[in-house]
Amino acid sequence: MSEEEHKMDYVISMLQHIEAEMKLQKVMEEQAGYRNARTHLHVPFRGTEIYLLHKAFIDAGGAPAETYKSLLEKTAAVLCNKNQKGFSVESLQKNSDKVDYEAKENVKRFLLRMVRNIDSY
Repeated sequence: MSEEEHKMDYVISMLQHIEAEMKLQKVMEEQAGYRNARTHLHVPFRGTEIYLLHKAFIDAGGAPAETYKSLLEKTAAVLCNKNQKGFSVESLQKNSDKVDYEAKENVKRFLLRMVRNIDSY
């Protein structure tokens, strides 16, 4: 076997090794994504309150590149409360019609506690 053939065999084996590592990494990422998709973030809010928090966040410029719907698409499925695991975008959007004084007051109190906490840091 010539020296060039030996070098080519070495390069081929290295590329095969890299390909195998990339496949393994892809499998690990898919498994991690699967696990993360099943993890929920527990929040003490009802659907109307979750809707209001998202709306306030977008309106305040918290995510300028997002819309209400795009932010809900990214977060709704992983949120859960004591009654429901995961929300759909559609169900949270329908909560816009169900917003009442109590929901607004609950969100205001929560946001005020956040502000007080920031002041104390």
